[in-house]
Amino acid sequence: MASISRNTDIAPAEWDAEVLTLGGHLLQSSRWGTFKDGFGWTSRRIRSESPSGIALVQVLFKQRGPLSVGYVPRGPIVSLPSPVLLQEAMDAVDDLSRSMRAIFTVIEPEQQAPWTSVPSLLPGPAAVQPLRTVKVLLDDDDSILSRMHQKTRYNTRLALRKGITVHPEPADGDGFTAFYRLMQETSTRNAFAIHSDAYYRGVLTTFGDDAALMVARTDNGIPVAALVVVRFGDEAVYLYGASTSDAEHRTMHPGFALQFETMRWARERGCRLYDLWGIPEHDPDTTTTDEGNRLAPTRGDDWRGLFEFKTRFGGEIVSYPKPLQRDYVPVLPGLVRRIFRSGG
Repeated sequence: MASISRNTDIAPAEWDAEVLTLGGHLLQSSRWGTFKDGFGWTSRRIRSESPSGIALVQVLFKQRGPLSVGYVPRGPIVSLPSPVLLQEAMDAVDDLSRSMRAIFTVIEPEQQAPWTSVPSLLPGPAAVQPLRTVKVLLDDDDSILSRMHQKTRYNTRLALRKGITVHPEPADGDGFTAFYRLMQETSTRNAFAIHSDAYYRGVLTTFGDDAALMVARTDNGIPVAALVVVRFGDEAVYLYGASTSDAEHRTMHPGFALQFETMRWARERGCRLYDLWGIPEHDPDTTTTDEGNRLAPTRGDDWRGLFEFKTRFGGEIVSYPKPLQRDYVPVLPGLVRRIFRSGG
């Protein structure tokens, strides 16, 4: 039998360096775990090494009385997508989960690999993280603009001509107050839930100089769009964003300038890719309204407008495997989903 070593006591900087070496995601970083520790989760990390390769996994646990539920966002990370190493990675997940008295653990892998070949891995609940995203290559300005759809390029330049400016602003200033107000507006307009203001501020303070609150303002200083971006290695991830509901200001297209200037911010900090975060799992048949005369709004689970907005920045569409689940205590499938979604 192959010799397997396990280590759960790894310095955060050492962990993050190896996550990056193996091509791992921001959500498997130590600082993401630290951030979630402040909002009802408990993060645990384990490194497994054998002749088959290296497996890294950060599991987030949510307590449910004396028991817990586990969640692995964008992991485990394996150095080689072989069935043997995938099994060793899941063995590490099992050990952590059982030590935390988990009822079940949901896994949302990032790496394309034969995960379903691992025994006892079941189809998981609805995805928490998007199953597809768009990643934009961050080379020079002209190249970024040239890859955009003509209308997106036009709207970006139009916003800048109309006096929209975009700058990073501190998490303890009026820019953050404006950001959260815009989040509330957007939540109401587009019918989606948001976190508390402390949650978004927590992302910014946890990641420090590797995060930014980017605020788009009119030429007279009115905040009209804002987003939170986090850098991990050579990739920047657009996590949360919002825009004004004011019709006049929306015609200035501040969201286009906001994304373009955030890409430039990321490139200046050594990033090679910009992750626009989430688009629908499948391409919509159309992105216009039923009347066919204007772009469909983004509302609730209808992401047609979001799909067109993000894909027209000229990036590559990237897909992720569907969620999987490992059960440790027999429970009804409906209970699994209800507990997990309430803890997300």
